Amino acid sequence: MQSRKNVILIRPEMGKALKGNTNQVNPPIGLGYLAAYLDRAGYHVDILDLANRQISMDTLVAFIKRRAPILVGISALTAYYMRMKELCLALRAALDDIVLVLGGVHPSSLPDHAIRECDADFIVIGEGEQTLLELARAIESGTRDFSRIKGIAYRQDGSVKTTEPRDLIDDIDSLPMPAWHKINPNTYPKNPHGVLLKHVEVAPIVTSRGCPFTCMYCASCQFWRQRIRFRSVKSVVDEIQYLHDEFGIREIHFWDDNITLRRDHIIALCKELIKRGLNKMAFSAPNGVRVDTLDKTMLRWMKAAGFYSMTFAVESGSARILREMKKKIDLVKILENTVIAHELGFMINSFFIIGFPGDTEESITRTIQYAVSIPFTYSVFFHLKPLPGSDIFTSWSSKVNLQDFNWDRLTDYMHVSQEALCKLPVAYLVKMYKRAYTAKILRIKTFPVMAFWSLRFFHFAQLRLKISNMIAYYLKFLFV
Repeated sequence: MQSRKNVILIRPEMGKALKGNTNQVNPPIGLGYLAAYLDRAGYHVDILDLANRQISMDTLVAFIKRRAPILVGISALTAYYMRMKELCLALRAALDDIVLVLGGVHPSSLPDHAIRECDADFIVIGEGEQTLLELARAIESGTRDFSRIKGIAYRQDGSVKTTEPRDLIDDIDSLPMPAWHKINPNTYPKNPHGVLLKHVEVAPIVTSRGCPFTCMYCASCQFWRQRIRFRSVKSVVDEIQYLHDEFGIREIHFWDDNITLRRDHIIALCKELIKRGLNKMAFSAPNGVRVDTLDKTMLRWMKAAGFYSMTFAVESGSARILREMKKKIDLVKILENTVIAHELGFMINSFFIIGFPGDTEESITRTIQYAVSIPFTYSVFFHLKPLPGSDIFTSWSSKVNLQDFNWDRLTDYMHVSQEALCKLPVAYLVKMYKRAYTAKILRIKTFPVMAFWSLRFFHFAQLRLKISNMIAYYLKFLFV
């Protein structure tokens, strides 16, 4: 008789806007943490990453029937939500007794909407390890009273009930490291997070959870309740050592919202990497570093520890727009620290947003001029998208009908929707978006800089990939 201790966790396929973009396909470490936590409690967990491995619906249904799991958990950001919805409805139609549990930022931000639209049974709201384990045990026991489980939404008698929020886990060192054997990093595309890598044996990790800032465009402060918690340096470096020894990983990408927020923590991390001889590896912070947290001493330690690349989340070249974003960052400080990082030999990338409410022709022009004037290796320009969980979404969602809304429109950052949030014409925003990229392309030193980094990170197996990525990265924006 099949054990009822099985759990299946799924990441859906990407949305149409991102499908085929292998830069975005990375090991789902959130599911890795959930799997490890449930494994430790005696459950057998399978992770099916449909973004990385194509599985037909017939094969998926047959697998679920064989496993007879207590529950099937599906996690999604907004970029995956439309595929999550399709998957849930297909599984519900094929499997009468399936228990569908949704999680991730999008369902957590819109639990009532997601549970109804996806015909799901439960939503795990926010941090998932403790909640999912408690929910699995409750389902296994046969109870029909879920009101005492904190941090969930569930369906009862035709309505959706939401329970009391669950406290965040204070000691995240108490969590086991992700179940890496279930999300083997060597089975993922070799060009995550951008154009250039030092090594292709890459894995992502986090040293912290959360963010204390309240940027208007970001959902992190709501999801993590404006708190940040750090892992111990030992825990982080032990995981890096494990990835190096077990999987041959040579490059680590830190996915923290704010890896450099605690100066003592990042410097201690660098010292431990050097002490263990792991500074022969390469380290990058592609998720967006707050430039005002940096200083020359910190950057020197990071360089000595093996950091070679980071992305600065600048967002705007207009001080007024930065204030309205609640970014709380100074443009002069950005310039100063970028120059220091550049002089120390870092590859420096940057993020900018075009189309923020209050943006004018002057502020957008100033943003482009600012991006061009600073020694960034390359810059990424996004159209503002009101993602669920952000303050921007709250004001935007009151003006649109979310019923059957195509959420893929909010993850196509090259598309300016008719519901643009600023008052400038859509055609103008498209024109300025193109201009932002052509300004970077035509700047005389852009291609020499990119060529320098390409040659510096030369290795035969990925040379063609690097060159094609570099060219495609810039040229695709000319034809938006």
